[in-house]
Amino acid sequence: MKPIKNSQFVFIDSDDGIKKIFLREKYFDFVCILITDYYEKEIKENDFYKYFVDLLNNLDDDSGVFFIEHQMPPYFALGIIENKIPEDSFKYDEKMKNISTNFRSKNNLKSFVVDYNMLT
Repeated sequence: MKPIKNSQFVFIDSDDGIKKIFLREKYFDFVCILITDYYEKEIKENDFYKYFVDLLNNLDDDSGVFFIEHQMPPYFALGIIENKIPEDSFKYDEKMKNISTNFRSKNNLKSFVVDYNMLT
């Protein structure tokens, strides 16, 4: 069973007033792929992992989505690996680029946030 309770979070973007969808399950999947394929580590259900899952599952409005997107997937991947707020920076190298491109292509994604009318 996946830890993400709903694959999508619907919200109103406070910047433009448009109804949007945050693809939280896809975001979670991408972070997991970074852990296993980029960093070549096992996914451990530690405290930071639980924090990340709770963050995704308990979104209330667009500010939570903006917070998650601001941090970027490698931040959460490193946090889970280190079981703490990451101090290391990440490099967007060729390997990261290939993993990202393959994930986006496989999932037909341009962004983890999409216009509500595009998916409904």
